[in-house]
Amino acid sequence: MKRAIIALIFSMCMVFAQAQDSDNKVEYTHSLQGVSWVKISSSATVTVKTHNSSEILIRSKKPEKRPDKARGLKAIYAAGDDNTGIAFYVQKEGSDLIVKNLKNGNRGKVEIFLPKGQNVSVMSTGLGHINISGFSSEIEANSGSVGRLSIKDVTGPITATSSTGDIEVIFSSVNQSSPISITTSTADVDVTMPANTRADLKMTSSMGDIYTNFDIDLPKTDKDGLKRLAGGQKAVGKINNGGVQISLRSSTGDIYLRKK
Repeated sequence: MKRAIIALIFSMCMVFAQAQDSDNKVEYTHSLQGVSWVKISSSATVTVKTHNSSEILIRSKKPEKRPDKARGLKAIYAAGDDNTGIAFYVQKEGSDLIVKNLKNGNRGKVEIFLPKGQNVSVMSTGLGHINISGFSSEIEANSGSVGRLSIKDVTGPITATSSTGDIEVIFSSVNQSSPISITTSTADVDVTMPANTRADLKMTSSMGDIYTNFDIDLPKTDKDGLKRLAGGQKAVGKINNGGVQISLRSSTGDIYLRKK
């Protein structure tokens, strides 16, 4: 009986916490008709996911209450005008939908939902990280100076870039139509692909090491079950008789290529 009461209290607390969290969020939707690319920029950490709707859904922390002194005045942001009411700028320009998070101080989570097949470009303009998952379309991602990149359950093609943040990419399958490029300056690149992926690989780490458990005919040195391919040099080879071009590069970090 005592356990049942504790479980009931815990459940009620969880419901209350979720309700409070929901009260602190605001949402905005926009049509994607005629949109080829959605181009997102945000200084806060942004998570881009898929949903079944044909619109874009932006879910963000509710903007802070404006001071009384600002009554009757309009906030001005360097990146554009707030035309959404939630401190975002959203505007269709040709076949692109431009989405900008305007507030540098927005430390809360920003979630953006798009159709699975929507081409998407995401850029960090501050200290935030980028999380992308679930897409079967083309992805471009740049985490800026310090942010990390996490891209999961995708098919590509992908162009991913960071300066000092690690990049992790997990492919559900690998689209063979266009090259894939994943590059970081000082961090690690960690890529997981299905074992039957066909690819022409070019992997370069100027000061780091390259590891894989794919069947590539190169010198063998193990680390946690992954074969060491090269240190401080370029490794070029084919897997499963070759296929799409995949480039993995890091100047000072290590490169990990894993079988799924």
